[in-house]
Formats: sequence, structure tokens, C-alpha cells
Amino acid sequence: MQGANASRSLVYIACATAGTVDAFELDPESGALERIGRTEGLSHASSMALDPESRTLYAACNIDRPSPEVPPRVVALSLDAASGEASVGGTRELPVTTCYVSLTPDRRELFGASYHEGRLIRFPVPGAEENGVSTYASGANTHCAVVSPDGRYVYAASLGDDRVSWFAVDGRAERAVHDGAIAPSGHVAVEHGSGPRHLRFSSDGERVYVLHELSGDVSVFERDPDNGHLALLQVVSAVDGLDLSRGAVRSPSTQDPGQSVIWCADLRLTPDGRFLFATERSTSTVSAFAVRGGGLIEFLGRTPTEAQPRGTAIDPSGRFLLVCGERSDHVTAYRIGDDGSLTLRSRARTSGGPLWIECWAPA
Repeated sequence: MQGANASRSLVYIACATAGTVDAFELDPESGALERIGRTEGLSHASSMALDPESRTLYAACNIDRPSPEVPPRVVALSLDAASGEASVGGTRELPVTTCYVSLTPDRRELFGASYHEGRLIRFPVPGAEENGVSTYASGANTHCAVVSPDGRYVYAASLGDDRVSWFAVDGRAERAVHDGAIAPSGHVAVEHGSGPRHLRFSSDGERVYVLHELSGDVSVFERDPDNGHLALLQVVSAVDGLDLSRGAVRSPSTQDPGQSVIWCADLRLTPDGRFLFATERSTSTVSAFAVRGGGLIEFLGRTPTEAQPRGTAIDPSGRFLLVCGERSDHVTAYRIGDDGSLTLRSRARTSGGPLWIECWAPA
């Protein structure tokens, strides 16, 4: 994997049930996790976006339990490089619930994905003087909002409508408006009932990897940087041999289908682009893929992990995969081998309901 002289890594975990962001230090050699702090008062913290330049972590709160007293919001957490502690700073209230946030390349704005409202929203970071909010018609059960490495397009996966859409970030493409929201610059339909959930870019932005929550597939797309268009290259299963039925779209108003259906969650790519990891919550496993020539992938194997693994991260050195279980209230650090295998190195207790992990290597 990456270089031998890895620097110190700090690990931040959003814990929804407890309403906290927990902080840990990850030893760059042994992979040992040590708790160093906990920031409270972050009701139903769900996802986070890191701005390493300003040493700020943006946490989305109240995705499922908004109220007039505590509306959906994003909270800026200031990070201390010496202690690793995260302190609450500015807050920006949002018009819709938000299950995913990502930072624009200029670091002035955030995109959020609203699962319940089927929209993307774009808004200034907390503390900025601007107050404008733009909304985008991204489709039912939108689960992610990811800006391309070149900063030209933001991509959204609509789990309920089985499509991936893209929108011009700088407004060069025509901005048609539909139902009060900006319409996509384009979209690609995927297999009906597959439920695209999360996506990741290769470092050069030429390949897009999409994890499908309901079918357990990982799709590989070729991306045209000029118009944002995606062309399907490959589909590989992450759930073959698990004896699971196809999953169902979930919401607070639907019945829990139980542990016999596919329920994939997170997708991560190593910094060197060699390996891809996907989690499946019904069986509490993580699948590993090798990235081969042309960005195509090959299934390598599967590792049992934390109960209901919702959040994952790869530390900046690329040495360790971190997985948290929303039903285990623990996080595990795995050493990533040269063959993509995972070796358990440490395990630590978190606060209740860990959902999201971000890693930071202070300069």
C-alpha cells in the first residue's frame, strides 16, 4: 500500500443515536485506536464532510427526527491538530433533511442529499455571509451528492428511481427548472429495483463506481469530463453466495423486511486506486474488489465485520480500512494487505449508532 512513513491519523465518527461525534487516534504502524474525545449536542448526526485546509468538519444533523425546536442543520466542527478535539462552531439550518454532505472544490459551499424529499440542496458553509439555497430535482430517495474531482459536476444517486443524475456546478449548462428545482444536465438509468445508493470517483475522475443497496451490485461507469455523461462498463456482484433476496426501499413508514434481504451501505476506494470495499448490513460483511486495467474491478473476497456496517473510511495513508457497526456500537481497524485482504488490527467502542467515519492527517 502507501508509503512506510505514514503520519498520524485522526478518526471522527458520527454517532446518530447518541448525538455525538467521537474522536480517535489511529496509530499509523499498529493500527491501534485510542479514544481522545467526544463532541456532544449533535442530534442524530449522520454524515460528515472534511475540509482539511480550514481544519473543519461539517456534520449533518437531524435527518430523521427534525422538529420546530431542532430543525435539520449542518454544524461546523473546528478541529484541533494537537489534541484532535472537535469543537462546535457555526450552524446553518436547512429546509430539508440531509443524509449526505459534500464540499465544493472552492470550499465555500456544501451539497446535501435529501433521502425523504428526493432533492439535492446547495448552500453556503456555516459561518459564510451568503444565505442562498439552491435545490435540484435528483429523484426519489436520493442518497448521495458527490462533486467530481474536477469540480465541474455534482452526481446524485436516486435509490427510489434507479438513476444517477448529474448537474453542472458552475452553471455553464442550461439550468431548466422542474417543480421548483434545477433539472439534471443528464442522467443514466440503471437496473430497475437495484437501488443505487453511494458512488465514488477514481482520482482522475474518469471512472465512477456505484454501489446498489437493493441488488448488491457494484457498477463501473466511464465518465466524460466535458458533459458529465456516464457510460456503463461493468457490473459485479458484492453479494454472490450470501443467500439473500433483493432488498426493498426503506423509510420510516415501511415495514422492516428483516435480515434475509440485500441491504448494502457504504463504498470506499483506496487512495492509490487499487482496491474497492463495499459493506452489506444484513450479513454484516465487507467485500473487497481489486481495480484492474481500465478501472474494471474483480471480486476478491468477503470479511465478517461489525454488526450492520453502515459507515467506512480509509485512512489517508491507505493502510487501514475502518468499519463501524450501527448495531454493535464499535469500530474496527483492518490492515489492508498488498493483495487486498483485511487483517483485524484493533477494535474500539463508540457512542450509540455510529453511521459515518472521516479521517484526517494533520500536517
